[in-house]
This record gives sequence, structure tokens and C-alpha cells, in this order.
Amino acid sequence: MSDTDTDPGDDAAHVYRTVAACPMPRPRLESIAAGAGGWDRARTHGALGQAAAEGHLVLAVDEVGTYVEVADRDQAARISTDLPAAQHEEVIRRIADHFLLRASAAEQVLSPWHRRTARTIEHWPAADTADFDTAAQARKWLAASTGDLQVLIEHADHRGWWHWVWQATHAFWPHWHLARPLTLARQAHEDAVLAAQRDGARVGEREMLTSLAVILRNQGDYEQALTASGRALASARKDEDPRAEAQATNQHGSILLDSGRPLEARPHLEQALALRTDLVEQARAHVERHQGAGAGEVRTFRRQVGLTLVNLGRVEEALGNPAAAVRYLREAADALEEAGDTHDHGRALAYLAAATAARGGGRLREAAELYDHAEREFTAAGSTAWWARVRLLRGRTALEAGQHEIARGEFEEAARRYAAVPEAMTPQDRDQLTGAGITLPQ
Repeated sequence: MSDTDTDPGDDAAHVYRTVAACPMPRPRLESIAAGAGGWDRARTHGALGQAAAEGHLVLAVDEVGTYVEVADRDQAARISTDLPAAQHEEVIRRIADHFLLRASAAEQVLSPWHRRTARTIEHWPAADTADFDTAAQARKWLAASTGDLQVLIEHADHRGWWHWVWQATHAFWPHWHLARPLTLARQAHEDAVLAAQRDGARVGEREMLTSLAVILRNQGDYEQALTASGRALASARKDEDPRAEAQATNQHGSILLDSGRPLEARPHLEQALALRTDLVEQARAHVERHQGAGAGEVRTFRRQVGLTLVNLGRVEEALGNPAAAVRYLREAADALEEAGDTHDHGRALAYLAAATAARGGGRLREAAELYDHAEREFTAAGSTAWWARVRLLRGRTALEAGQHEIARGEFEEAARRYAAVPEAMTPQDRDQLTGAGITLPQ
């Protein structure tokens, strides 16, 4: 069903059949363009307008763009059923391919340091339907498309498109990272781990396992998280994949830290730091040998060094060494700012604020300024989960300084913010808020 398979005068009828066959109940213009045969925006918009004028479709616009509903669901179901099976399958495949490419474009805009993995595409859509002009557009599209992702994963599972399941889940990483919808993320990643195994994609499986470990850690399922990171680590060592080995080692230490075992976490994090520092040096040597080529890899691995330094700073604070924590966290903040990772730079600043206050000596004003800076970073990055969590950290700092009224206000503000993103609240966050006397919805 190529772009030349339809008479231009019959575009409205063709686009209506495409919408009828689309697996999503309210497909967006870009998905319809892909399903119609790789049309561009202008042609698709014109055909949708004509079909809407004829009473077959209802068009609407939200902050992401144009989406469509059929006017008569029974009629649309009949049309979908009457389509030849091969044509129906092609529509779904085209839409799935476009969705994967669009998610990957968002991933590239929002997290250029995220590991590039395979993208298996059969039908390439028009270029003007897949890209994003701004990071804000990419974030909004990911957040608005989780329902479509679930629908398409079900269709991909049914058809044995294992590559699509794990690749799409991988491409959505910025949304899992910034918004932290834990229940949905866990379901998607558990499906994706199995899909990557069935696809024989060992790099993909490792990526899914380490991401799953993060989600399980945030849900407080520490033993399962350690199992997932341990599987990723064993796979990385078997395949001699140093980047994945460093990632899984860092994740293992992070899980131990969050589970209240900082002494056990420390050697894993120190090993991860050594591995990641080696990767930085190797990347720099490559840049020197190839006259600047590969500079992006240096930034990527410097960012990873920064992430491990954040964890080491948290270890020192947990062990009662705030001065050492500050040293690690300042270095982490510098590395993450240099890498352009606004979200994790904010995390480093928030932990640095807590450690600075813990040193005492009248450093509360300095800590408050660091917290303010962190909040600005979270707002800029669209980090909805940490936009809420930073208020919890501020409350803890105020409480430890004996400022009970201020602490109460911070905890109440954290609860108000979490009410807007309830799926982002971890069990630890909930326990801290309820322990502070804050009533939360069940």
C-alpha cells in the first residue's frame, strides 16, 4: 500500500479506511500518515479534513497535535473487517514502525547519551512526521503516547514482533527516567526482557534488565532488583561489554545503597567508577587519534562518571561523612553539567544541598540556594518525579535543622506535587511523608 496505490481524488476514503484499521482508538495525524502509505503532513491533513467534512471522522487538537476519532464505531469496525488481511497488517506495521521511529527521535532529543541500539524498520514514513523541533514537544509526545505504546505492545506480542517490544520500551527511556510511572514501566520492561530474549538481542536484554533494576529499586523490591542487575552484569562480562558491565555494577551499588546497605554498596560503586573512568580515557584517546571524531562518547562516559559520583556522595552522607559527600557531589555536579544532563545535574545539586546542610556551620542558606538551583534544573528538564521529590529532601533538611514549621510546609508541598504524579512516588517517599504526619490518598 505505497503512496501511489491510491487515487489522489480518493484520499478521504483511503484515510478513513486507515483510521478504521488503526489499532489505537484515537490515532494522531502522524500515525495516520504512516499507515496511509507514508504520506506527508499536508496530504494527510487535507484528506482528514475532507473525511471530517463528510461526517466520517472527528478531528481534535491537544497540546501534542491533531488526533482523530471515527464518528461511527460500528461502521468503522465493519470497514476494518472488510479490509484484505494483508492490507490490514500493513497498516498496523506501518503505524508501529512510525511509532518506534518517533519514540527514537524523542529519545535522541531528550537523552543523546542513551545507548543506541537496533531499530528494526520495514516501512519508512515521511520525514516530516517523525521528528521533533524541541525537547518540550518530545516530552509531551512521550507522556501522551503511553496508552498507544501499551496497545502497540499487545499487537506486537500477538504477532511475534519481539524486536519491536523491547526497542520501543528502550526508546521510551526518557519518559521512564523523567516521569517515573513505576507500575507501567515495570510491566513494559518485564515484557521487554522476555521479548529481547526471544529476539536473541543480548545488548537489548542487558539494557532492559538494568532499566528494570532501576524500576524495581524505586518500588522497594530490592532483591528482585539485585537479581536483574546481576543478570545484566553476568551477560556483560560474558560478552565483554565494558559499558554494560559498568552500568550494571553501578546499578548494583545503587540498589544496595537504597536498601540501607551503604558499606556493601561502596566497593561496587568504586569499581563502577574505575570502569567508567577507563571508558572516558579510551574515548578521549579515540578522539585524539581520529581528529575529534567521537567527542560525543567522551561526554556520554563523563556523564556516567558523574552518576556514579552521585552515588558515592550519597554513600558518604549515609555513613555520616558529609564533608566527603560534598566533595563527591561537587565533582558529580560539574561532570553532569558539562555533559548537558539537566535532570541528573539537578539530582546532584539536590543531594549536594542536603550534604552541605548536614556539615553544619551555618550553611543552611548555601543549601537553600543549591536546592533552588536544583528545582530550576528539574523544571527545565521536565522532571516531574524529582520536581516533587526535591521538596521532600528540603523538608528533611529543615527537620534536621530543627525548623519544624518550615519542614511541615515542605512536606505538604511535596505531597501536593506528588498528587499530580502519584505513580512517581516510591514506597520510601511515602513512608517519609506519612512519618512526618502528612496524610496521603490511598
